[in-house]
Amino acid sequence: MGNGIMRFRTNRRTFLQGAGGGILLAASGLARPQQPAAASETYQLTNGYVSLSGAHGKLTQFACDPSGAGKFEPSTFKSVFVGATDFFDSRFNADVSYTATDTKLSITGIQLPSASTVKQDQVGSPVPLSTGHTLGQSFTASMYRFSKVGAQLPTWSSQNSTVTMTLYSGTPDTALTEITRREINPVQDNGWAYLDVPAQPAGTYYMELSDSTGTPGWWSKLGETTVDLGGAAYSDRQVQADRTMTLDVVGFNVDGIATWDLELDGSAVTSTYDIEWQTDARPDPGLTLNTSWVKDGYSIADADGIRFSRFYGDAGDYMPSEQLKRRDAWTTPVSGEGSVTATGSGPYDLRFTGDSPVIDGTMTAKAMALALNSGSAEPGQAISRTIAVDIKAHSDALPEIFPVFTASDSTRAAQLSTFYWERALSYRFDGHAMAWADWEGRILDWTGTAGAAAQADSLLGTSLDEDGYVWSWPDSQGWPFPDPELFDARHFTSNALYVLGAWRYYSWTGDSDFLSTMMPRVRRAIDFYIDSLDGKKGVVTITSPDHDGRDGALPSNYWDVTSFGYKDAYLNAYFYGALEAVAQLEEHSGQRGRAARLRALRKLVKKKYNTTFWNDADGRYVQTIDVDGVVHDYGSTYVNLEAASFGLPTDDMATRIFDWLDNGHTELQEPVVLIESGGLAPMIDPGHSLGQSFTADAAFTSVAARFPTFGNRGATFTMTLHKGLPGESATKVADQQFSDWSDGRVAHIDVDSQEPGVYYLEVSDVTGSLAWWSSATPVYGAIAYADGAPDANASTRFIVALDDHVEGPADIYSKWVFAPRSTTRRNSYWFFLTHLTTPWGDEVQDGGAILYTSGFDVMARARYQSADDAWARMTAILDRWSEPDHLCGGAPLFRGESTVDGATAGSSVGTDVPFPESGLVPASFLYAFVGVEAEPDSLVITPNLPSGLTNAGVKQLRWRGKQLNIVATHNTVTVTGNGVSFEETYTTGKSVRLAASSL
Repeated sequence: MGNGIMRFRTNRRTFLQGAGGGILLAASGLARPQQPAAASETYQLTNGYVSLSGAHGKLTQFACDPSGAGKFEPSTFKSVFVGATDFFDSRFNADVSYTATDTKLSITGIQLPSASTVKQDQVGSPVPLSTGHTLGQSFTASMYRFSKVGAQLPTWSSQNSTVTMTLYSGTPDTALTEITRREINPVQDNGWAYLDVPAQPAGTYYMELSDSTGTPGWWSKLGETTVDLGGAAYSDRQVQADRTMTLDVVGFNVDGIATWDLELDGSAVTSTYDIEWQTDARPDPGLTLNTSWVKDGYSIADADGIRFSRFYGDAGDYMPSEQLKRRDAWTTPVSGEGSVTATGSGPYDLRFTGDSPVIDGTMTAKAMALALNSGSAEPGQAISRTIAVDIKAHSDALPEIFPVFTASDSTRAAQLSTFYWERALSYRFDGHAMAWADWEGRILDWTGTAGAAAQADSLLGTSLDEDGYVWSWPDSQGWPFPDPELFDARHFTSNALYVLGAWRYYSWTGDSDFLSTMMPRVRRAIDFYIDSLDGKKGVVTITSPDHDGRDGALPSNYWDVTSFGYKDAYLNAYFYGALEAVAQLEEHSGQRGRAARLRALRKLVKKKYNTTFWNDADGRYVQTIDVDGVVHDYGSTYVNLEAASFGLPTDDMATRIFDWLDNGHTELQEPVVLIESGGLAPMIDPGHSLGQSFTADAAFTSVAARFPTFGNRGATFTMTLHKGLPGESATKVADQQFSDWSDGRVAHIDVDSQEPGVYYLEVSDVTGSLAWWSSATPVYGAIAYADGAPDANASTRFIVALDDHVEGPADIYSKWVFAPRSTTRRNSYWFFLTHLTTPWGDEVQDGGAILYTSGFDVMARARYQSADDAWARMTAILDRWSEPDHLCGGAPLFRGESTVDGATAGSSVGTDVPFPESGLVPASFLYAFVGVEAEPDSLVITPNLPSGLTNAGVKQLRWRGKQLNIVATHNTVTVTGNGVSFEETYTTGKSVRLAASSL
């Protein structure tokens, strides 16, 4: 599960983050105030297709007419310059020179700066400034230029103090020449006040405060500071020994000198720049292209200031502008082997051609700064780059590397194709964790995109332990959290997903070198389940104490805050799928005996799955059976849909599962008492106790509290619930011992239904490091206790009392539309981290929704219900996708949904980043309706067309190195392309096979 984490960025992305830190300055309004250029300083280059103009080393106009008639659209870019930060005006690049012809512009002497700051912000000794007196600080600026200087000023809470701030060159001990001054009115108490000054060179300067009214002063530090300002503090222009005033000097250094050539050739602009770094060798900073943008809202129309609707590369990268809305930065860059293209929202597109070009960006409310790079990302003393920009008439066509879905309903087919490009190709990796290996295989292995090749690299680069356990994360055994030094953070689904990912990749590509390397590893991975986790008996059982499946246990799979473990239904569904994958690979490798044994075990696994995990009362599979035999079932839609996609339920079971999904109600649980914690966390010392009384206005059946351990593990304690208050003949209701406690967990006691009244919860018999989250804020009817007496240091402590679940609305699908709720029953305690204060539906893993599950929903419905039923679900999803947000971008989405990576409260849904698995939804069209699957020896096509379609297919599918087009009707399958011409009739439910050996 994403948990808001940007999981994996390409190396190029890492480079851009480092080299492009200044891009944010250019887009955010933090760039230097610009000085207008004089007419003699401007340059221009134009023909019928493009008009360029600018001054001081940058372009301030880049206007296009794709017809070549000179009727230019509004300028595409507000500015274009070499580097990442805009210092291109007369104050910073006054020495730029240029030559121009009808077709070529050459600009030389361009300074590429980097921000440089000297800031002394240590305080401790405020100095008052009396009327008629002055305070000052001299300093030495070693940077190339500075343009801003400030000081931190106290007023002792006054709101009407004023002071004059003046900057001089020189010092009081030599001579002073005034540069600029400003009255600060009013002075903000303890705030920083600044002077903007004409760019000043390196040298000695003096900052002075004078002409005060009210009670202003200047913060300073007595004694040594960590910053050497190269000067002295002054009072009435007399040196003050051992004192340093606060000061902030903001400027820049010149890192490199660039030349920039721009040449027109019809509709193409060739841009060549050369950089000589003045100090250390550095990477290419690229070009920055600033364009208009509207961060908020949902429109991507040209009329609303959005110049580009999407960006794509010739190797299959894709970025829709909808995904960038309501965000501060691109989620991933778009790269190409030879070109990247910006599809215009107006009449033209721009294609950028170069050596492995890549484009990235950051956004503010009204601007987008695009970073365009090409060539190597390695540092060099001299950098030379050439990128051509072609102005093209607008087109919706994409290069042939992009797969295209086809159908007799061309509107739905176009929606599916665009949906696929947006989700499957907008989030890319150099590698990924094994939780994504099968999913990304389903999404990408049948394409010719760069992402498919990354699948192989990721699988080949994943480590296995000696016992065959497959590492969950690219560089570690376990998940990134919790702390692997304290916990067993392994996810035990990684083996099954590794096996399935390897099987899929080989089945689609036929890469024999890949298989010869992977086959021994695949055997070890499946044997880990069979031998180490007792899978030979039909149910994989996790024996790690941290994964015992109890309330608060560590998660064991992708759902990374939910306490799956011990006998985990999610894991065992993938174990079932992985057994067939390995059996096929073994059979393909000539090991028919081992294949037969694996299939025999698979039959046992199916039988055991359906007896172990089936909840007959509710007609669905449960999530986990813990080490104590306690069943945990919160109505997990994803467990049931993914199990059904593998064919685990019987037909009768599947009917009941879908009846529950389509007609069932949610089950809600509201707190009878909820006292949240404040900023206090008093320790509970051995031999002492802490307690909390509370007043319940309704019946309740459990009570809980939250205890931090300050990063430690292993605490033990007893929690006891009493009716009544200490010292008033309180009656014990129940108690429970807890052990091996760690941060963030919630301890609870289940009780018989308790009547309304006053109760007291106490924690005692503590060993180890344990505290209780507490608050100084009083709550009516509640008192914090210490050793049985009211606590003078706290008013309340974190406590919750809950009643039984009650039936809620039948909104499993209607709440989020694009996917069912992830769970349908409120989960209050079965989480590794505290969840009690998160409202129902505000957490993806508890009543929220994640898009990828709809891919399995469509596939499972097609398998068990009907093609028409599956198509109805798919078209409902497409109708929601077709709304203005395209189910992506930052929060809120179009219907107000809060997203996992959004800035709004709650994390209700996951629809794009950081969930690349969202591409499973449009990709499911290939599997559910066209019916395409690859096996080690064959391409298998089992069409399952809904009655509303007369044909369905896919173009630009890649199998065994050939690019193919597949079309299925209700009785024929046709495969063409790359020398293949194949047509065969079939009967409903039967498969058509194209043998790999026939190619």
